[in-house]
Amino acid sequence: MSPAGRVVRAIAAVLVGAFALSMTGQPWCAIPAGICATLLAIGAITGWCPTDLLRTPQAETVEQNTLGFTDARQHIDIT
Repeated sequence: MSPAGRVVRAIAAVLVGAFALSMTGQPWCAIPAGICATLLAIGAITGWCPTDLLRTPQAETVEQNTLGFTDARQHIDIT
Protein backbone atom coordinates (compact mmCIF):
# COMPACT_ATOMS: atom_id res chain seq x y z
CA MET A 1 0.00 0.00 0.00
CA SER A 2 1.31 3.44 -0.84
CA PRO A 3 2.00 6.06 1.85
CA ALA A 4 -0.84 8.19 0.48
CA GLY A 5 -3.24 5.26 0.90
CA ARG A 6 -2.13 4.83 4.48
CA VAL A 7 -2.68 8.53 5.20
CA VAL A 8 -6.16 8.40 3.69
CA ARG A 9 -6.94 5.30 5.73
CA ALA A 10 -5.70 6.99 8.91
CA ILE A 11 -7.89 10.02 8.26
CA ALA A 12 -10.88 7.76 7.62
CA ALA A 13 -10.14 5.88 10.86
CA VAL A 14 -10.15 9.13 12.83
CA LEU A 15 -13.44 10.25 11.26
CA VAL A 16 -15.18 6.91 11.76
CA GLY A 17 -13.80 6.71 15.31
CA ALA A 18 -15.15 10.16 16.08
CA PHE A 19 -18.53 9.10 14.72
CA ALA A 20 -18.42 5.98 16.91
CA LEU A 21 -17.67 8.07 20.00
CA SER A 22 -20.47 10.49 19.20
CA MET A 23 -22.93 7.60 18.98
CA THR A 24 -22.13 6.05 22.38
CA GLY A 25 -25.77 6.41 23.40
CA GLN A 26 -26.79 4.08 20.58
CA PRO A 27 -24.64 0.94 20.77
CA TRP A 28 -26.24 -0.63 17.68
CA CYS A 29 -24.46 2.07 15.67
CA ALA A 30 -21.40 2.78 17.81
CA ILE A 31 -20.09 -0.79 18.02
CA PRO A 32 -19.90 -1.49 14.25
CA ALA A 33 -18.43 1.98 13.65
CA GLY A 34 -15.83 1.33 16.34
CA ILE A 35 -14.92 -2.00 14.76
CA CYS A 36 -14.58 -0.35 11.35
CA ALA A 37 -12.43 2.42 12.82
CA THR A 38 -10.18 -0.18 14.45
CA LEU A 39 -9.77 -2.11 11.19
CA LEU A 40 -9.02 1.11 9.31
CA ALA A 41 -6.41 2.08 11.89
CA ILE A 42 -4.78 -1.35 11.68
CA GLY A 43 -4.72 -1.02 7.90
CA ALA A 44 -3.18 2.44 8.12
CA ILE A 45 -0.43 1.26 10.46
CA THR A 46 0.43 -2.11 8.93
CA GLY A 47 -0.69 -1.75 5.31
CA TRP A 48 -2.88 -4.83 5.68
CA CYS A 49 -6.38 -4.61 4.21
CA PRO A 50 -9.25 -6.41 5.96
CA THR A 51 -10.83 -7.14 2.58
CA ASP A 52 -7.91 -9.50 1.90
CA LEU A 53 -9.82 -12.01 4.01
CA LEU A 54 -12.66 -12.01 1.47
CA ARG A 55 -10.54 -12.48 -1.64
CA THR A 56 -10.15 -15.87 -3.22
CA PRO A 57 -6.63 -17.11 -3.83
CA GLN A 58 -5.25 -16.17 -7.20
CA ALA A 59 -5.05 -18.93 -9.76
CA GLU A 60 -1.64 -20.28 -10.54
CA THR A 61 -0.04 -19.15 -13.75
CA VAL A 62 -0.78 -21.43 -16.67
CA GLU A 63 2.19 -22.94 -18.40
CA GLN A 64 2.69 -22.05 -22.03
CA ASN A 65 1.16 -24.29 -24.63
CA THR A 66 3.93 -25.91 -26.66
CA LEU A 67 1.66 -27.75 -29.10
CA GLY A 68 1.34 -24.78 -31.47
CA PHE A 69 -2.41 -24.13 -31.35
CA THR A 70 -4.38 -21.76 -29.17
CA ASP A 71 -5.61 -23.04 -25.86
CA ALA A 72 -8.71 -21.96 -23.94
CA ARG A 73 -6.60 -21.38 -20.80
CA GLN A 74 -4.72 -18.59 -22.57
CA HIS A 75 -5.76 -15.32 -24.12
CA ILE A 76 -7.04 -15.98 -27.64
CA ASP A 77 -6.78 -13.11 -30.12
CA ILE A 78 -9.19 -13.59 -33.03
CA THR A 79 -8.23 -10.49 -34.98
